[in-house]
Amino acid sequence: MKKLILIFLSISLFAFTINKNEYFATVEKVADVPVFIFSKPVSEYEIVGKAMSFGDMIKMATDEKSTIRQKTEKIVKTAHKRVKNNKISDFDALIIELENDKIFAIKFKSEISQKAKIDNYDDIPIFFFCEPNKEYNVIKELAAEYSLRAEKRGMLIDKLNSMVKRTLKKRENKDVDYFDGIIINPDDLSEKLITFKNN
Repeated sequence: MKKLILIFLSISLFAFTINKNEYFATVEKVADVPVFIFSKPVSEYEIVGKAMSFGDMIKMATDEKSTIRQKTEKIVKTAHKRVKNNKISDFDALIIELENDKIFAIKFKSEISQKAKIDNYDDIPIFFFCEPNKEYNVIKELAAEYSLRAEKRGMLIDKLNSMVKRTLKKRENKDVDYFDGIIINPDDLSEKLITFKNN
């Protein structure tokens, strides 16, 4: 069983990489807390604890009624409860690592910042719950489209993996024009394919 879990994790993690091209964005605040997903803060910080217990994460994963944004709001609320219950220290922001099921509460070493360095998927920056700092043009908008397998699994990371793979395949097959990055709408998982200005 442990081997199967490790194999699954390696499949989920393989695509998100550190790239020589660095992209930056301003992350959204959810319930007044900056949330970093597929990104890391630029400002120095320290981890003050896990924002959710394992049991809370299981509940969140099996919650099919809430939207992604509602789930994120619940994560922030749960983290605040953990502060009140002395499970973690007071925090400034959250780092949500969908690819390995971890949610960290962090404290900045100086001022609170929403500036983030973006993770890349096969050299393509994925902007999720954030806005690119560079000016860009939208060349195409796509509705959410992922595999039946990803739909059945129900996990957000599986849907995002499947979506991005399909979109990159469309670019490879020239079904869409060349693009530099993808902005994914957290409300409906639609995609904006973008090119950066003065790139």
